[in-house]
Amino acid sequence: MLSSPAMSSFELLFRERAEIERVQVAHLAEQLALVAARHPYYRELFRARAMTPRTYEDLAALPLTTKDDYMRSSGCFVLEGDGLPEEMRTVWDTMYTTGSTSGQPTPFVSTTFDFYRILELQASMLRIRGIGAGDVIANVFPVTRQPHGAWIRPFQAAAAINVPIVAAMPGAPSEFFASGRSTDEVVRIIERSGATVLWGVPSYLARMTERAAELGADLRRVRLVLVTGESVTEAARAALTAGVARCGASALVSVSYGSTETQGGFPECVPGSGYHNPAPDQFLVEMVDPQTHERVADGEPGLVVLTHLRRRGTVLVRYTLGDVSVRTRERCGHCRAWTDRLTAMPKRVDALVKIKGMLVNPGVLVEALDAVLGATPFQASVESRGEGQLAGDVLRVRVVGVMPASLAERVRVAIGVSAELESVSPESLVDFAAGWKTKKFVDRRR
Repeated sequence: MLSSPAMSSFELLFRERAEIERVQVAHLAEQLALVAARHPYYRELFRARAMTPRTYEDLAALPLTTKDDYMRSSGCFVLEGDGLPEEMRTVWDTMYTTGSTSGQPTPFVSTTFDFYRILELQASMLRIRGIGAGDVIANVFPVTRQPHGAWIRPFQAAAAINVPIVAAMPGAPSEFFASGRSTDEVVRIIERSGATVLWGVPSYLARMTERAAELGADLRRVRLVLVTGESVTEAARAALTAGVARCGASALVSVSYGSTETQGGFPECVPGSGYHNPAPDQFLVEMVDPQTHERVADGEPGLVVLTHLRRRGTVLVRYTLGDVSVRTRERCGHCRAWTDRLTAMPKRVDALVKIKGMLVNPGVLVEALDAVLGATPFQASVESRGEGQLAGDVLRVRVVGVMPASLAERVRVAIGVSAELESVSPESLVDFAAGWKTKKFVDRRR
């Protein structure tokens, strides 16, 4: 077994590209052998297709695994551990995905062996961003109803590189939870801790820094803001940078492409550098055409497809994350890593929805709103005006604070549908019970 590599995930990033691929090929062969023997879902798939995939070339013949496939039978995606070493069969923790159309979270199981890999992954993510001795991290994610990596993993990341961390714990996800804190309290916790790094969801961090400026809080030690969970345009990055500056800080905003299925994310080393695969020994990325599912060349847009290389709990092979991006395997001009990078912010490939008789891509709508609003929190929703099929639908856009005059026209031009606009308070868009991030588009007709 190749379970004890000679180098860490972070060290591998800076090896020659050929060596990275050699390590990936070796781990892929081991993982596929385990999957064929011990994975209920893929074992049946391989049997039905009379296949025994062993190599990167063999993967191309496999169908993509969708989120719906995984959700329908999540228990069948966990390796059978009988006879494996204790660390590979002991469940360490179970996290839950977010964002499904059904609203039902899906369990993602990690064994002790997987958790050790997660520590390496999280350490690599922080080191890519230049975090280390002298830093203090403020975890500004909320606690959730179901275990989710957004709140939990930052503590383990800090432990993995031996830096202190403080939990702000905004909001309250449940009537049974009594430890949530107001935004004012969050500001004071960050101020007292002397945090140099803020880590959270961009929409909440934007509200928090706005309130910090109103309170006259001194956040001058903050040098880095880590954001994940929501798409971040350059306008949103600039607005968040300016918000932190109003609190006395000169800080960079670093974006990560995160997912439950990686138990981490692909971070930037510096803003605009691309989203680095922080553990190429753990994750194999393919880019495929959204329609044909054929592999596309580097530099061409494609669906982001993930295969786990070193997991023993939940294991996914050729799993589509549901986003389109562009990949490069050229050396990063900033950090000099040879790991693969996504050079465009991944965009959701949403199913079209019908609004007022028009087929609308929610991603196009959100992109238009992002372009005007930057870091200003908002939510677009489709709602029924009343009971019955003839009641009609309404597209409503709720925005925190002042409504830009150009917003209604920008929406109409982008999707061909007029929207009703509403200015709301920050609290009205936050539902800590429903999840840890603000959904920018919601279809409430279901």
